[in-house]
Amino acid sequence: MSRDFAEVKDHHRHSSTTDDNNFTRPKKLIVCCDGTWMNSDDGFVKGSWGQRGKLQTPSNVTRIARAISAEDDSKHPQIVYYQAGVGTGIGMMSHVLGGGTGLGLEENVREAYSFLASNYREKVADRPGVPPDSIFLVGFSRGAYTARSIAGLLGAIGLLKKPAMSHFYEIFTDWIHAGDRKYTPLFFDSYLKHHKDLKIRAPSIELARDQHRLDEYIDEYFKILLAMDLTQEVQIKCIGVWDTVGALGVPVSPLLQKMFFLPSSLRGYRWFDTRLDKHVENAFQALALDERRAPFTPTLWEKRSGSRTNLKQVWFPGSHSNVGGSYADTGIADITLAWMMDNLSGNTSDHSKGFVARDWLKFDDDYLRTSVGCQDPDTSVEHDVYSGWSKGKIYATVYFPMSLTGTKIRGPTRYHGTFYETGKPDSKRLLEDTHERIHSSVRARIDLGGRGIEPNWDQVFPHGLSIQPWLTLAWRRLTGRSPRTYQPQRKDGPLHGWRLVDGHASHLEPNWDIDMSPVESRQISWVYEGDEQSSTREMPEDKLGPFEMQLLQRDQRFAEQIMVSNDSWKWSVRETRRGPRHGHTF
Repeated sequence: MSRDFAEVKDHHRHSSTTDDNNFTRPKKLIVCCDGTWMNSDDGFVKGSWGQRGKLQTPSNVTRIARAISAEDDSKHPQIVYYQAGVGTGIGMMSHVLGGGTGLGLEENVREAYSFLASNYREKVADRPGVPPDSIFLVGFSRGAYTARSIAGLLGAIGLLKKPAMSHFYEIFTDWIHAGDRKYTPLFFDSYLKHHKDLKIRAPSIELARDQHRLDEYIDEYFKILLAMDLTQEVQIKCIGVWDTVGALGVPVSPLLQKMFFLPSSLRGYRWFDTRLDKHVENAFQALALDERRAPFTPTLWEKRSGSRTNLKQVWFPGSHSNVGGSYADTGIADITLAWMMDNLSGNTSDHSKGFVARDWLKFDDDYLRTSVGCQDPDTSVEHDVYSGWSKGKIYATVYFPMSLTGTKIRGPTRYHGTFYETGKPDSKRLLEDTHERIHSSVRARIDLGGRGIEPNWDQVFPHGLSIQPWLTLAWRRLTGRSPRTYQPQRKDGPLHGWRLVDGHASHLEPNWDIDMSPVESRQISWVYEGDEQSSTREMPEDKLGPFEMQLLQRDQRFAEQIMVSNDSWKWSVRETRRGPRHGHTF
């Protein structure tokens, strides 16, 4: 193992303060839900349009599932349930409808829930010192939507005990149809027909059909299940997701919209309650600044009044699959992977009262060293322009036919709530208490002159239907213009109206010789000075954790330029640096 990695490893080795060798240790159940068309069990993508196939670059869900150790340092077993994304079934119909409409999402939620119900060991009454098992949920894209829906289901009906699982479908169906004026609940009528001696009063049909009293109905439903000893209340230790989509329903492929007269999103899936439930102890989300497909609106969490959930949502450079993984250039996905590993392992949380091993995940300390940058040559990108921490290629995503749905620039802190009852946006209410932050890779990419958004040539003719990137390339060659550098603060950028406050005067051009470390360890932040309504005027820069530091140190070509300490990082300048120099910006 290299010296750099050995130095960092000690930072994320914890010893549990609750060790007790006299009982069978609680296990950790980890559900990992992959994104659309992603399947770690079938890592090959068939060619199209006469092109040869290639190995599939794994998503961050696949990679983090493989990085989880079999047990932690306190001998708690860590059991991973991996679920392939929608659209990965057998046959073209599954591929098209699953990937294009989200068909199969409901089944994925039920399967993952059933895994938890079959394996979860509750707290034993006659052994009060033995805690219950721990639950963790991970997902990307629609898999993130699935993970959050599972959390919503667990919060709504608890985790059914094994004898009650024979009624799971009825209870699940009642949940998804809550508030439906034409639906009659199934479970209670069915159950009481075979248990006539029970003196239980089911929720009224009027309450079940009232979409304005959904929470009241679900709460009463849950209390009755508890009284019948059919379910149990459970805590979710962590939810970690990359770029959840589906705030207003599951996005539908524009081609299928035209062919079958479908809407831009399937509102039928709005019943999945993706709000941040009180049973979630920690919630982490990595968000893509540069995704521009209109249907891919990110679904941010909002802490409810009185919530004690530890929430962190951080914006990274890149598009949807840059952040969640699966593109050939994994530069940005590597950073978000390390970030998620730090958060799910507890490296970035307060342990002043002691570290409790069962509350966090234990990862293979060598995973980043042995796996990052080791893709097959067919799926690797070797251009020097994309090399270096934070400088990975950002792929454009708006291509025909997806371009038919339009574009929408993302806007941190400026998202509105939705009416849970109808799934429609609430244009009068901004999301509050979202705990949004900016990752330091955004700042680094700006000051180091990283490239802006560039074509994904896998979507361009002859691989795809788009020819516009060829026209742009020809125009640049004729005019001698260079590709745009990364400037999200531009008028057409996601950070327009925001100003980076780090002790330097300007970040409108690359600053090759800028000292990028915090001035006297002062908190770096982004301040909003724009005209649009914003839920907060300041977003702090997120602090790097040990796994992130490990990844930063891995860039051997910049080893002489990068200096790392425990609480900050610094880019030092070498005199032979090439490229335009704009001087200090103090």
